[in-house]
Amino acid sequence: MDDLQPGRRVVVRYSLAPGDTHSTSDALGVVTAVDEAGLEIDTKRGPLRIARDQILLVHEVPPAPTKAGRTHEIVSAVDLRRISAAAWLPHDVSWLHVENLRNEGTEAAAEVSLLQKGWLLRHSESATRRANSCLPVTDTGLGWEQGLDAVEEWYRARGRPSRVQIYSADDSSTLAPECEGLAPLLSARGYTPSEATLLLTGATAEAAGGASSPAEAPAAGLIVDVSDAPTSEHFAAWTSQRTPGEEPGSAEAFKTLIEADQPCEFVTAYAEHPDGSRTMVAACRVVERSKWAVITNLITRPDLRRRGAGRSVAAAAAALLAQRGVRSYLVDVESSNEASLGLFASLGATVRHRSWYAEAR
Repeated sequence: MDDLQPGRRVVVRYSLAPGDTHSTSDALGVVTAVDEAGLEIDTKRGPLRIARDQILLVHEVPPAPTKAGRTHEIVSAVDLRRISAAAWLPHDVSWLHVENLRNEGTEAAAEVSLLQKGWLLRHSESATRRANSCLPVTDTGLGWEQGLDAVEEWYRARGRPSRVQIYSADDSSTLAPECEGLAPLLSARGYTPSEATLLLTGATAEAAGGASSPAEAPAAGLIVDVSDAPTSEHFAAWTSQRTPGEEPGSAEAFKTLIEADQPCEFVTAYAEHPDGSRTMVAACRVVERSKWAVITNLITRPDLRRRGAGRSVAAAAAALLAQRGVRSYLVDVESSNEASLGLFASLGATVRHRSWYAEAR
């Protein structure tokens, strides 16, 4: 239980009374809070608090399916957004929810853990939009307008423009219920939407293309390395390939963000040369969350694109996670990035939903 994090979906077996291992019950839900006294989970019947000395077993399970089908095709948009967000979290985060606001500033605040439900507020000195935006996850208990007021105040206090990540329920422009009430408010307040980012999901075994390990995935002339930390060469490549129009941000903050999630791994394809040296040609970052693989920061040297390097890295990352029994992966790709969209489509991934970053001007 010590490494259990809020946001994960779990089954908890617990005793009905401390020390009684004969009278037990099971609870299924999403963890909203963990502290020294125990944990709280949201179940179908509502929030459930379980004391630590009553917990017998905690087992993490994938997000709930929304329909019949393959694992990567049956998870809701909001759960996919939860998983994606959990793999790219800055240090400065908060959850906007009426219960958290009630505890704020009270004597009990230091003893009450922050409930991780409502809207996720994220801030980083890096330039990345996912780490500097509000993500609607569940109802805040405040209403749409008051909730957006609170979001704007939170970012104003940090000297940042307010930004909200809204998303569709499927591969269309129809917003998911978790954020549909924000659209008219954002428009009325002059927020400007970004281009769409597409979230794709796929099966790791299919993307691995028959490779049983990362070493078997690369194209001819390439070797793959899996490491726990990126090198200066990785950071140089990432910072040289920013999204058009994106502000530079803090290099140190970006480095902190890249390395924040542990465990995370870096899959890199190198070209070997006759003199024994090697050149990095492609790389990506891989994080496992909620029994899913999240692929981020995929880069390929501009002069070596369309030669199989990006595909080799993606396939190697999929093989790495498939080895561990992780069956599904997701990746966020800008709608204008035709090369990456084509790559993941060729690996069997499909678009599940779209998101936009609406920013105050």
